[in-house]
Amino acid sequence: MFPMRALMDAGIPVAAGSDSPVTYVNPFLGFYCAMTRRTMRGNVVGAEHSIGFAEALRAYTINGAYASYEERVKGSIEPGKLADLTVVEGDLGQASPEEIRDAAVLMTFVGGVLVYER
Repeated sequence: MFPMRALMDAGIPVAAGSDSPVTYVNPFLGFYCAMTRRTMRGNVVGAEHSIGFAEALRAYTINGAYASYEERVKGSIEPGKLADLTVVEGDLGQASPEEIRDAAVLMTFVGGVLVYER
């Protein structure tokens, strides 16, 4: 529930994460909260700080890698990078925040190796 819109508008490369137990391990809940500013109890907090899906995706991927000084090896899908990625059902870029919150993971790869398949 950081003021992500204000931080991004100030040019700060905001990173997001799903570091349990500080927050929920499911990153889709973080996307939902960042996009709607709704808490898990449904209260809206700082609606003016909501961000869009592409901004949330960048916060969880490229900016997350940048924050940990690992942008050369992860954070985007490019030749030579670790190939840590998740395949989800549907097109989250076209989904509602509620659909993103409830997204189903189909596969997860770590270092290019399939480690989970639904």
